[in-house]
Amino acid sequence: MKRSAFFGGVVWVMLVSCSISGFHGGVPQLGLMELLFLLGPLVVVPLGLELFTRLNNYAETSKVARAARLVQFPAALLVVGSFYFERGTPAAVLALPWFVVGSLLGCHGLKLLISPGWKTRKAACVIASFLYLPIGCAWLVASRFGLNPIGFQEPIVLLTAVHFHFAGFAAPLMTCAAAKPLANPSVAVSRVLDAVAVGVLVGPGMFAAGFVVGPHLKLMAALLLVTSEAGLGFLFLVACRHLRPRWTRVLVGLSAASVFGAMGLAGVWAIGEFPLQQFVHLAEMAKFHGMANALGFTICGLLGWIFSQPGTTLQNRGEI
Repeated sequence: MKRSAFFGGVVWVMLVSCSISGFHGGVPQLGLMELLFLLGPLVVVPLGLELFTRLNNYAETSKVARAARLVQFPAALLVVGSFYFERGTPAAVLALPWFVVGSLLGCHGLKLLISPGWKTRKAACVIASFLYLPIGCAWLVASRFGLNPIGFQEPIVLLTAVHFHFAGFAAPLMTCAAAKPLANPSVAVSRVLDAVAVGVLVGPGMFAAGFVVGPHLKLMAALLLVTSEAGLGFLFLVACRHLRPRWTRVLVGLSAASVFGAMGLAGVWAIGEFPLQQFVHLAEMAKFHGMANALGFTICGLLGWIFSQPGTTLQNRGEI
């Protein structure tokens, strides 16, 4: 998965370079929102799966989760290809393999949900992560098909897919990782950890529901998500002193600093959305909040937590 994330990162940098240089070769130009989304399949998901593997016993991973790992990179490349077609059947067909990847991981999440140990914080984080991802994949297919689910139009359809790939999939896994070095926390830190975990797990789904139910729930969910992810940044800083090697502290520290900035901007946007008098426009949110959340909080955080975990050997993975 680290290799998949590396090559996915190379592909993503090439896409960004082509967009900045203006080279398009007669095909549609990718905008910032499309590029931010593609960071999910190409980099965030393989890094998340690597972190999941390091936090869990590989032998306990179900066959469907292992199958998802095998087809993840080819499916991600097909997603890239789908953005070079106009919205419609061909683009949606290219995005469908990614929905299969999300569905396979969702099956693993359901398996954990019906297992006896589903109530533990660790299991709950994995369950939420793996159940949110197929929702994001479904919204991607809808976006590439040109559908308007529940009356929503672009860019909200694609941004919903972004939301479930980052806040839905990645944040719960990092919450699980942050809890590990805090095995014997003080009472205060333990309470913060429990509260943050609840917000991180419930917030993404509640926020998406707020767009359907109404502005009051949307505001409450947005503030819950902002508070919980900012709290997660605080826990990152508390856990930093326990991390080895030392350079991983820099990555986790950058992740924490990024989430403070990103969530502060998100809070301003959420408050402005409630009276429908925007303080921060959607394009500015994608540019500043999106970049800080994707590259700073998520990518730096996943890398820091991955390299701070003991590596899993091929023997432990059952690959030799």
